[in-house]
Amino acid sequence: MVNLPWALQPTPVKASPGLSIHIHAPTADRNVFFPGETLTGQIRRQEHIVRPEVWLVLTLHGRSVARIEKQTGSGESQTTHHYNTQYSLFPPRQLTCINGSPIHIPPDDPQGQAWQFQLQIPSHCLSPRLVNETKDGKWWTRNPQSPDRAFIPLDSPQIPLPCSAWSQQGYGSSKQMTWVEYWLEAHLYDASPFNGYVKHVAKSRLPVVVYPMPLAGVQPIQMLRFWSENQVIRSQRLLAGREGDKLSFKEKMLKMVRSSRVPRLGFRVVADLPGGIQLGEMIGLRVGVFRLHELTGGLGDEDDDEKYPEEKKKGKMEQEAERRSAEDGLPQYEQGESSAQGESSTQEQPHGADNDVKIRLTSLKIKIKATTTVSVQGRMLTNYDTTKDTDIAKLELTAPALSLPGGDANGIGIPFISEESLSESRQPAEDAPPAYDSGKGKGKAKDNGKMMDLGALLGIRFNMKGFEICGNRYSVEQYRGGSWGLSKAGDLFPDFMTFNIKRDYSVVVKLGLEVVKEKVEVRFERKVNVLGATGYLRE
Repeated sequence: MVNLPWALQPTPVKASPGLSIHIHAPTADRNVFFPGETLTGQIRRQEHIVRPEVWLVLTLHGRSVARIEKQTGSGESQTTHHYNTQYSLFPPRQLTCINGSPIHIPPDDPQGQAWQFQLQIPSHCLSPRLVNETKDGKWWTRNPQSPDRAFIPLDSPQIPLPCSAWSQQGYGSSKQMTWVEYWLEAHLYDASPFNGYVKHVAKSRLPVVVYPMPLAGVQPIQMLRFWSENQVIRSQRLLAGREGDKLSFKEKMLKMVRSSRVPRLGFRVVADLPGGIQLGEMIGLRVGVFRLHELTGGLGDEDDDEKYPEEKKKGKMEQEAERRSAEDGLPQYEQGESSAQGESSTQEQPHGADNDVKIRLTSLKIKIKATTTVSVQGRMLTNYDTTKDTDIAKLELTAPALSLPGGDANGIGIPFISEESLSESRQPAEDAPPAYDSGKGKGKAKDNGKMMDLGALLGIRFNMKGFEICGNRYSVEQYRGGSWGLSKAGDLFPDFMTFNIKRDYSVVVKLGLEVVKEKVEVRFERKVNVLGATGYLRE
């Protein structure tokens, strides 16, 4: 998507000594604008000019553009098809700065002249229209576009003004490009431009960044509980006092053939994932571990084991491995009771119900995935071309970086949840527990039962161009404790929908756990809404 005409690209800056636009920042720490605010600034000219009459007209534009590039065929027969829709968000807002007045700028004047202006940004869309509408009934029409296919009816009242956004998705033979933009355009004429076409003497353009309106405080976030699949850890290291031991070859063989004589621990990971992420605020992410059964040496996770544990049928490899272990004096266990043969039978006991087996979180991966859907018609287009998924942001933390202050640098211990506390804290899928405490003024977020709030412990916050961990803000270049991936999919702006662009998000959380040197990874995913900030976040 290169070498496109200006109308099919985001508007570039155009400035010269002949004419340039300069905007005053609305506040000392903010250089972006919100819908409904007034743009103030000046238009300057430094080049020599003498005219008896000139007209200086300033115009504010806003548009939403979706474009698809599709390639078909191969080799010399390869053809590239371009389809696009462009909606004007409001009629061009004009301001006449000079109306038929004379102008004289000497050639040796370095300052030139400047003209002040004030122009208000609309608070919502006004009389939107499809710019490149194609009428039906023309057989030669190759790129038919109709306003009837818009995501939002054009006659809807009080349509919010979308924020400035840009993204590019896809690769290979199918590419998608979308953007919402606002810009000022100034023209200097030496004849009245209101009586017909008049060629301009000078021209200047300047993009204007519009952010979504700030939200009134921290928004309540709905939570939804997810359960991982059954996880079973089999290892002789589950025995008391053997957490860090090195397994012998024979022990590894018993473990490999899934012998019932190898101690095992069954559990499921429980995670409460948020239904929304508010920019600049702490994300909600609660995790815990629910024990499926006590730590035993004879209870497996097979169906036959659960129904008829006393009638378990062993395969030939397992029978042979157990026979050899018995001959060599290796310990054997049945249903958590020690029936060991040899010298170590009184010491190698499985941990009890109140055992000190630790499940540690050694890696945390949070990925925010964007789904961009466009309303573009074309005879060569399919759903694959109009809907694209792209990874917007990735946050990866691994031990020792993933450790709490004062910890042992081996990760974060995840608590076991009792059945009673789990029942008390369980919420119906559609009901939301109270919103998280942002931690302001209290130092930590609220806890729900025995589940651990990782979002509060690590202080994870996302914004449009970076993130925050434990109170420290990082840009893409500064952060070295993990990785933050931003592709050409653009910034993490709030989800929105215009007439031809729809942007949705989902969050993917991967938890890497370690139990007695055995590693397990569980994955959760759900759709989320990305909400705007309570104010302007300085990037």
